[in-house]
This record gives sequence, structure tokens and C-alpha cells, in this order.
Amino acid sequence: MVTSVQALAILIAAVLPGALYTWGFEREVGSWGSGMADRVLRFIGSSALFHALVAPADLWFYREFGTVWRAQGQPSWWVVWLAALGYVLLPLSAGTAVGVATGRGRRWARLVTGPAPQPRAWDHVFGRPESAWLRIRLKEADAEDKDRWLLGAYAPAGDGIGSYAGGYGHGDDLYLADTAEADPATGNFVLGADGRPVLRGVGVLIRWDEISYIEVIRP
Repeated sequence: MVTSVQALAILIAAVLPGALYTWGFEREVGSWGSGMADRVLRFIGSSALFHALVAPADLWFYREFGTVWRAQGQPSWWVVWLAALGYVLLPLSAGTAVGVATGRGRRWARLVTGPAPQPRAWDHVFGRPESAWLRIRLKEADAEDKDRWLLGAYAPAGDGIGSYAGGYGHGDDLYLADTAEADPATGNFVLGADGRPVLRGVGVLIRWDEISYIEVIRP
């Protein structure tokens, strides 16, 4: 008969690798699970895949150390430590690697995540490390209000704070590391003598409910 302790151990063995994999993945791309039921299915599915992949290693480990354990009555502490360390680090490392590859748009990651892993277009656009100019049309107060354009640089940190976009499961807010001068009537960039946008040296934090639409301009 299976005891409660044994049942708990089986449950941990069945779910823990998938949970560690998902944790490593979401540390890189954000929380993309739609709910607890979806996340549990991911845990179990990832764990099943993990166990299938390491089954040959499990068999080798049992053959190499099983006889010693039966003869001595208890396993060596370092063997148990290495096994536990591998059990934790392998799925965690795999999840992190897939998460990094997904964020960078690597094609091989689609074999694991599918062709469209991001839950929303927002995450698809801002979940990548590429820089871009953003031409943002703010919501107008009235038809005569022309000064509703915001031009910003979605870019990594220079000497200050890098740009950042809130991910799935949280509020859609956006921080731009720098902003540029805009023509109040047309929203076009104001260019300097060198032909480049005139930067204001000012970052901006804005919520999606303040935005009408965003044009994404890749440099």
C-alpha cells in the first residue's frame, strides 16, 4: 500500500521538474500562464518530457549504484547530493535556456514553445531585446488638441535606467529611457543639424490607457 509520504514523494517527482523548468523559463520571458490549471498542466507535461529524456541516465545510475546501496544498506551522501543537484539544475537550466532563446527569437526554441508562445502582441513586441523608436499617439482631449504626440527610445540602459515594458499578468505600462522632440502638429521627429532626432534627455513612464496607438520604428 502506498503511504501518504510515498504519495507525496511521487507527486513531487512528477511535478517538480516541470515546475523548475517553468520557473527558469518565466524568469526570462515573464509569466505567460493563463491560470492555475494551465500551469499545472505545464508542470506535468514538462516533467513527463524531462523524465523521458533522462530515463537512460536514470537506468545507468540505478545499475551503477543500486548494488552498492543494497549491499551497504544506505547510499553514499555525495551520490545522493549529486543526484538531487542534477534533479534540480537540469530542468532549471533547460527552462532558462529556452526562455533566453525565446526572448531572442531563436527558431529552435519554437520546437518547445510552439510558433506563437507570447500571449499578446504587446509581449511579442516588447519581449525582445531589440531597440526601437516609438511614435506614440496619446488619447486626445478634443478634436482641436494637436499636442498629443510622444516620441521615445525603447532602448537598453546607457548611463541611466533602460526602457522597460510591463509583461503579461501585470498592468500594461511602459518606461522609455529617453524621449525626442516632436512636431506638435504632425508628430514627426524634429531633426538636428546632424540629421538625427533631437533628444530631450528625459525618460517617461506611461500607462496603456493613456495611449491611442503606437508606431514601432526599428532603427
